[in-house]
Amino acid sequence: MKSSITRGARLGAIGVASALAFGGVAVTSAAAEEGAVAPTEGAAFDELASQFFEDDTVKAVLYDESGNIIVQQLASETEATAKPFSVSASTDAAELADTFRNVTVVPVTEDQLPEALASTDVVGGAGIGLFAPNSDQGATCSVGFTGYTPSGDPAIITAGHCTDLDGTTLSDVYLTTPADDDAAGGTQPSLLAELGTLAFGQFGGAGNSAGDVNDALDIAVVDVTNTELDLLPGVTDWTTPEDLSASLATRVTSVGTAEIGDPILRSGRTTGVSTGEATETQYGVEAGAIVYGGYVSIEGHLVKGFATTNTVDHGDSGGTVISGEKAVGVVTGSVTITESGGGVVEEFMWAHDLQTGLAATDGYSVKLFVAPAEVTSQENGANISWNGEISGTGQAGQELEYAFVPQGGEVDFSQSATASIDGEGNWTIQGPATPGDYTIWFRVNGEGYNVSEVSSFDVQVFPTAPEIVSPKAGESFSEPVTAITGVAAPNTEVTLSGDVTGAVKSDADGNWSYEVELAEPKSYTVAAQQTVNGKTSDKVEITFAVGAPKPAAPAFINPVDGASYTEGEAITSITGSGIDGASVELFVNGESAGTATVEAGVWTIQLDGQLPVGMHQLTARQTVDGVASDDASVAISVAAAPVAPEQPEQPAESPSATPSPTPTTPGAPEQPADPGDDSLAPTGADFGGMAPIALGFGFVLLAGGVVVLARVRQVRSQR
Repeated sequence: MKSSITRGARLGAIGVASALAFGGVAVTSAAAEEGAVAPTEGAAFDELASQFFEDDTVKAVLYDESGNIIVQQLASETEATAKPFSVSASTDAAELADTFRNVTVVPVTEDQLPEALASTDVVGGAGIGLFAPNSDQGATCSVGFTGYTPSGDPAIITAGHCTDLDGTTLSDVYLTTPADDDAAGGTQPSLLAELGTLAFGQFGGAGNSAGDVNDALDIAVVDVTNTELDLLPGVTDWTTPEDLSASLATRVTSVGTAEIGDPILRSGRTTGVSTGEATETQYGVEAGAIVYGGYVSIEGHLVKGFATTNTVDHGDSGGTVISGEKAVGVVTGSVTITESGGGVVEEFMWAHDLQTGLAATDGYSVKLFVAPAEVTSQENGANISWNGEISGTGQAGQELEYAFVPQGGEVDFSQSATASIDGEGNWTIQGPATPGDYTIWFRVNGEGYNVSEVSSFDVQVFPTAPEIVSPKAGESFSEPVTAITGVAAPNTEVTLSGDVTGAVKSDADGNWSYEVELAEPKSYTVAAQQTVNGKTSDKVEITFAVGAPKPAAPAFINPVDGASYTEGEAITSITGSGIDGASVELFVNGESAGTATVEAGVWTIQLDGQLPVGMHQLTARQTVDGVASDDASVAISVAAAPVAPEQPEQPAESPSATPSPTPTTPGAPEQPADPGDDSLAPTGADFGGMAPIALGFGFVLLAGGVVVLARVRQVRSQR
């Protein structure tokens, strides 16, 4: 259902209409009052405009219905406001303007220059005009969806029948002016801007034939060649014809299949947006929903799709058919369906199934809205530590791409990193590792070529505070402290304050040491902070004491010095005595083996398993109020366990040739078999202590022989 249009319809210039709205102070010389009248139309005006544009500061040459010419000239904001009558134009532009009494020079700043706004946005439901090359005759239809070519370039999707006019292919595609379209109350369509070129179109079967159920399409894709256009994944509701993208009925977030009963929204240049009347129909669904699915022959072309109760008219063809935010089809036309048995006749909109159509385009796809990333963990401009966590939200299940750029730099994803957005729409990344002022640029990569709008977030990255390794906080010393040591970023200045003031630079490994002489008995407080890339960290602060008496060394209770043990039986619980509340640390052969607090004068530390064979040095040290005692030590030994002598292995007794033993009197000991004339008969005394073992072993072998014989007999009996 396309309408006709002529290529001679007005083709408006994008953004020009907004230029007259910019204010400024008119600059007119006295000499100009007596000058000639500048032409305002035709080739003479075009030539005059070309002369003005030879000056790079001239941004617009316009005429109005009263015969006046306005020249917009770029000036600094100071010149345009503080000195409105002394705009510094080039000599050529100024002299040219002075020769005409109807020419006015208007200074404008960068932010006042005309911008291509709504007229550059392309959305679903917008009007298009289609023409054959070198032809003035064409047709009007509507944009179904914005999309991508197989290589990711911009494209639009519409109906295949829109590209055919009585057998002639309409391959040149334009945007129509929304205000002149029927949906906005216009009566004569006009062209707004070039859109692109037809890449593929099919109505019915291949070559626009009648088709069959395996080839029943109504789909066309247009490669967008106008680089000034911005394609948006949304559908206009036509309430703001001056800016179709300012009022969207919905955004497009997915592509899917429509089912009977699904609610349908349709948008096009003729009847605008349609969701149907909110009344129940005889089909059991509300108007604006799908009633039938299948195939319909339209003007001799078979089209697979579905019927809905939405309104539709000529020029709406190719327009958006969407359920919720799911793209499901493009408008083919209207069909009248008669039910059997009684004459229910009603006109429906027929839409072509979008997925079926796209499958034939060799890789074209719908542009989808992808929710942009937002930071939720900090406010914009927040201070964070290097490598600090930043978290936020984005479209669930997609990929977050981000890049750190020094503030003031352009967005740059050439050195970007990525993170996953979980199923709840949450993500977390680590901030920059180097201090400085950054803008973090984010975008969310959806399926295919779909990507969110780019968002940004400013942070000031500071280094974390350095570490003071010695003295430790709360530690007490009986001797003077001669150095403050710690760890910072490599080759970085560390500043000390408090009771110790000064600066020291860390080495290549980040270690630093500042010499002091703190001998006066008192409590000392020392703070440290580091500066990296002009950013100074927070302070780390410790308090320690000098002049505290050293506590006595702890004592060992068990083991005692010189104790010896056998392997596997060595002591595993070490006990000793000390000062109540003191912290005791145990060392075994110089390695820490645990700590304990002295309670009721006793401390106990469990070892991790048995000590191995050899000599071992156990050392204990107790600390009271940060002051450590001297060490107490004991030496113990662990000897190898003795090895038991090996027992000679008894030879196995040969089984008796007699299959059954001689019966014995119950309760009486079994008599050994006669060994024959060549061996002595064994006696009970000869077996000694080994007799029970030998007899038992012989019984086992004999039992085995009995079983074997029994099996042999069984096998033989079965033959």
